[in-house]
Amino acid sequence: MALHISYKPGKAQSEQAARYFQESVGTLLDTMMNGLDEHTYVVDGRSGPSLRLRTWSRGELQEGRLHELFDRIVAVRSEVQALERGGIQQEQVHRTVFNWLEVSLHGEDLFVELTIVDPATGAEERPALSLGLVQGRSVLVSSDRLLFSWLDQDVFGLAIAEHGSYLFEVQEDRALRIAS
Repeated sequence: MALHISYKPGKAQSEQAARYFQESVGTLLDTMMNGLDEHTYVVDGRSGPSLRLRTWSRGELQEGRLHELFDRIVAVRSEVQALERGGIQQEQVHRTVFNWLEVSLHGEDLFVELTIVDPATGAEERPALSLGLVQGRSVLVSSDRLLFSWLDQDVFGLAIAEHGSYLFEVQEDRALRIAS
């Protein structure tokens, strides 16, 4: 898959792009979540924070699929944190988005919210990561400081707080098709 990348630096640019990209998220979520059922999974942290995983999928995830999903979430969260830290090279951004657009989890349609639960209070924080997959490809990745979203046919946007924004255009036939 070939990606054409446009980049605009700066804090103001990242904020403006995030607002624009956010507008596409509502439509995307409506399309993505049509026909998906909500399920909740909790990973008890025993001596530390627990993880609450809310998923929307066509059916409840069996143990093997759940483990694959956790692996995918850990990988994406690690990539998100690397991008959020800044000091990133264009090649790293390209590689990360390329990975997000590759098919994973057997091509499933899935939406996930990962929330960390404070062990002392039991209170849930805001979702640490939201991840939307269509045909196994990431079309939405969101954290407090980053938003990656499908914008239009073969076009994706990435806004990183205080860093800038990127526009990605998929330029091969393997591009993702999302029904509107």
